[in-house]
Amino acid sequence: MRVRQSCCFLVNLKETLSSLQNIGVLLDLDGVVYQGGSLIPGAVETIHILQHNNIPFRFITNTTRLTKKKLVHKLHSMGLSIEINEVFAAPHAAVEYCKGREYTAIDLVVPDKEMKEDFSDFSLNVESPQAVVLGDMGHGFTFGLLNSLFKKILNGAELVAMHKNKHWHSGSELTLDLGAFVSALEFAADKEAVLIGKPSPYLFQLAVKPWGIPFQSIYMVGDDMVGDIGGANNVGMKSVLVKTGKFRKGGVVRLGEKPNYIINSIADLPNLLQLY
Repeated sequence: MRVRQSCCFLVNLKETLSSLQNIGVLLDLDGVVYQGGSLIPGAVETIHILQHNNIPFRFITNTTRLTKKKLVHKLHSMGLSIEINEVFAAPHAAVEYCKGREYTAIDLVVPDKEMKEDFSDFSLNVESPQAVVLGDMGHGFTFGLLNSLFKKILNGAELVAMHKNKHWHSGSELTLDLGAFVSALEFAADKEAVLIGKPSPYLFQLAVKPWGIPFQSIYMVGDDMVGDIGGANNVGMKSVLVKTGKFRKGGVVRLGEKPNYIINSIADLPNLLQLY
């Protein structure tokens, strides 16, 4: 009887381990892992559990205000121990897109000038670029800047938007994001921007490419109904909405998207995935 029970236990254990090895996790950063300058409670523990169970995971973000190195340094300073390749951001997908289009000259419009290192394969031509690669300039969005970009787009430059988020949570309040300015340029130039970041399938597909895991076995955890939940749904991933960051009661109904799961915060993710 004991032998039989032991055999059943081993079979169940093997099945559990096999199922765990066939899932992956994508995590949004701002509003999911941290908010403002602090980690959301349970973030460190959840990442440790993913690491302990050998679950492949990546932080997938539309953040364009920091280089990858600075973003990883910020996470380290908050107490999160991660590798640099565990972060996949919109600027890196933009690089791949521009290479695929065989562009050689682009106008890189981002607040952190050190991001030029990520675009070192291109001539950063601000006069007659083949593409305008646009990130969130925050207070740097002036009439002069927008009018200059408008003229370049009229002259044939493709508008490559890192993302089109409506707003983000600064830690104290909701703040206008890049999407409003992308929409203004699209309207004025009568040209549609190429969207690189979430909810574009492009970013999701590139982020999980090294894993070789089916999309339906990957969980996307986010706080944005359009970028995170809508983007995950569109590529067939399992979407998990957290009640932190941008979450607003009734937002699920108003925006027409339906997450596969809703949890209070990242701290509840291990229970959802049945990780111990």
